[in-house]
Amino acid sequence: MNTRLRRSRAFRLAVCLALVAILSGCMQLNLGLTVNDDDTVSGQLLLTAPKTVLKQRNPDPAVAFAELRPNIPSLPPGAETRYEDATSYGIQITYRKTPLAQFTSESVNLVRDDDLYRFSLPLDPKKYGGKFGQQDPRQQQAFMTLMAFEISVTFPGRVLDTNGTVTGRSVTWKVVANQPKPSELRAVAQAPPPPATSPAAVVTGDGSFPWLPVVAAVVVLLLVAAVVLVLLMRRGRSRGGPDATATTGPGVPADPAPASTGAPAAPDAPTRPAGPPA
Repeated sequence: MNTRLRRSRAFRLAVCLALVAILSGCMQLNLGLTVNDDDTVSGQLLLTAPKTVLKQRNPDPAVAFAELRPNIPSLPPGAETRYEDATSYGIQITYRKTPLAQFTSESVNLVRDDDLYRFSLPLDPKKYGGKFGQQDPRQQQAFMTLMAFEISVTFPGRVLDTNGTVTGRSVTWKVVANQPKPSELRAVAQAPPPPATSPAAVVTGDGSFPWLPVVAAVVVLLLVAAVVLVLLMRRGRSRGGPDATATTGPGVPADPAPASTGAPAAPDAPTRPAGPPA
């Protein structure tokens, strides 16, 4: 009796593992991201499966893929379109200056931690396989083993730590199907200092005094003061006329008295004493 029970369980397990293999069919996750220095992300995510595998479940690849997709942890939201070529069917998500805050999904996690960017993609089998992996942990492991990943992330700063391949400011991972997977894909890179929000800031992000904005402000004020002074001087000259600035001093004769235009005034006549009336 126990032998039959063990054989029955082994048979069910083999059937479930085969089902997982058919449903996963070496699913391929391609991801290419560029982190911009304004804390936004641009790039594409492509999740596909072979049509030959999908058609084993449903003649319509779109229906089969829709049934398969819940077995993948949630992906960062973006503009999603259908992808199809001669051999594969899936979805493509496009990111155009997408805020960094949206990259905290169950699968792709990309955050800023002060002056660092941290990227991680966990490959825990418990998160993959969905409802097909809930029956037995070995099914989850089989689903993960059959998946393949090609991922590239480009940072605006220098890469400090990663378990991928570094080329300049980019990190790439290529994890093939039917091969052991690491527990996660990770990378840490430098983040640029945040942009100054106001020129009136007293101290910059690195703790130094912002000499350049202060000097520029002083120069502008001096130029404005010089322009105002010139305008006031010109205005004063136009009001006083050309002789407004004439002065007298030693060696400079005083202005002569204005010349008379008529005959000289006669001396006053002598006054006659008043006599008795005639």
